[in-house]
Amino acid sequence: MKKLLLVFILLLSGCTTTKTDYYLYVYYASTCPICSSFIDTVVPQIEDIYGDSMSITLMDIDEDESVEAYAQTCTLLENYELDDSSGSVPFIVLDGYFAKIGYEVGQAKLILDAIDNAINNEELPTELNEVYYFKEGKTYHEEGGI
Repeated sequence: MKKLLLVFILLLSGCTTTKTDYYLYVYYASTCPICSSFIDTVVPQIEDIYGDSMSITLMDIDEDESVEAYAQTCTLLENYELDDSSGSVPFIVLDGYFAKIGYEVGQAKLILDAIDNAINNEELPTELNEVYYFKEGKTYHEEGGI
């Protein structure tokens, strides 16, 4: 009887699934040292903090699929207009919350605070610039994206 109970518990433990609550997309260029810094420094910190509850997708802006995703994401943002700076990287997108163009080395805490504030429905840090918010109810992953 104990063996049967143990097998049952093991089977149930294998049935648990993790739920992804948040989606982060990072558009980058392979030749961009600032992008590399963000990916090497900030992304691991985000992974440590959010674990399986956040899906992180890195998208090389030089690939056609990434350009299409970038353009689709931009249509979901309030007050975002395509201009000469469109396509700037890194383009950091917390799906459904905000998108930020650019990153400065040493801003890791600022980015982490912005993600935390957004998830907790608090205002983003005032030092964060070039930020665009998603139109109400819009998210990339639910609009046919990844």
